[in-house]
Amino acid sequence: MNVNKILDIISKKEVKEIALQFTDLSGGLHTLWIPSQDFSKVLKEGIHTDGSSLGVVDVSKSDVKLLPDIHSFVVFPSNLFEYNIGRVVCDLYEPDSDKPFLLDPRYILKNTLQSMKEKLGQSVSGIASSEIEFFLFNKQDNGEVKLIDNAGYLASPPADRGTNLRLELTEMLREIGINIEKHHHEVPAGKSEFNLPFSEALQMVDTIYLIKFIIKLVADKHGLIASFMPKPMHGEYGAGLHTHLNLRDEGKDTNLFSSENKGIRLSSLAQQFLAGILNHAKALTLLTNPSVNSYKRLVPGWEAPVYISWAEYNRSTLIRIPPGSRKAARLEYRPTDGSCNFYLAYAGLFSAGLDGINRQLEPPRSVEENIYDMSLDERNNRGIEVLPGSLGEAIDEFSQDNYLQDSLGTQFHEKYLLLKKREWKEFCVHVHPWERNRYIDV
Repeated sequence: MNVNKILDIISKKEVKEIALQFTDLSGGLHTLWIPSQDFSKVLKEGIHTDGSSLGVVDVSKSDVKLLPDIHSFVVFPSNLFEYNIGRVVCDLYEPDSDKPFLLDPRYILKNTLQSMKEKLGQSVSGIASSEIEFFLFNKQDNGEVKLIDNAGYLASPPADRGTNLRLELTEMLREIGINIEKHHHEVPAGKSEFNLPFSEALQMVDTIYLIKFIIKLVADKHGLIASFMPKPMHGEYGAGLHTHLNLRDEGKDTNLFSSENKGIRLSSLAQQFLAGILNHAKALTLLTNPSVNSYKRLVPGWEAPVYISWAEYNRSTLIRIPPGSRKAARLEYRPTDGSCNFYLAYAGLFSAGLDGINRQLEPPRSVEENIYDMSLDERNNRGIEVLPGSLGEAIDEFSQDNYLQDSLGTQFHEKYLLLKKREWKEFCVHVHPWERNRYIDV
């Protein structure tokens, strides 16, 4: 995709507006709308916005500059808005220079992927895909929400009341070149899942935010709420956007995670990458599970991955190796949830994996038994540790991980910790209805 090609598409499709999109550190998606006739100028010069209102800079240095990445340009599905609108992802820069803004989550991922290329070769790419899981709620007249159905895993319509919405979304996404490989009703009531083909990691995150944006808009048009909240309902399974990772040498058309040894599924490089993630697992949770609600999902007994371990098929581990051809060898990192900033989550995962490669770490023995059935002594004897049990614990772990601090950037590390500590304190001092129900008569 080049500028002339984009301008030709804008002209032929009569695109009237362009949505410039980017995320803040918490993963919130922001949009600045411009008329399409101004797009050429913005491509050359950028456009400024108030970074202080987004919580990324101090009010005394409030401006940041948006520069569109033309490779992310797409025209929204034809029936999403009243007329054709384009969408492009922007990188953030310092206001009066071409210096990248160090707190831009997209820059942090790009910088991580470039560090990996410098270590492994410029032809090596980080490849990824995250499963898209979300709940659908009906809006009630009294302001409460109710799940749209009470169906279960792979349910069929009419029990699966999300089918028609998923079919509509699938058609819209395919119209703009996003192929949904499969979709279905998940285990808990009201929950749907889309599976995407693998792509380069930065492109995958751009696509994830595009899909989330479209899902929420289409659901709203149907009078529904599409929620990516990790654990919206007590006593039900949550939603984890399981993330699949590998490394690919584009020059040799080779999956670097694939082993040439028939008796071993993962290459030595893949095992080192896996070991790096396990080594930084506790600190990584602040990036992959950054909300208070994340830790309502990450509890034993609900198929949630809380034990720092790996296996080939076992779903009670943090990382599993999904079945499939050697060409598709990959890791499935299972904690990730929809409350994360995916640029930061991917940056943390690839950075941790790269540390494992740099240090040539070896993973522990795989755990094929159901860890939920193990006693504490059994887990201790196997050296199986547990992820943080709250946002507060995750903050502590992240603040002590010097490697992630250096690799992701000291300025980011400090700002992100400040935001998360503020969020945790706000939760801790808030009095919840459960507390009143429990303690009102003390």
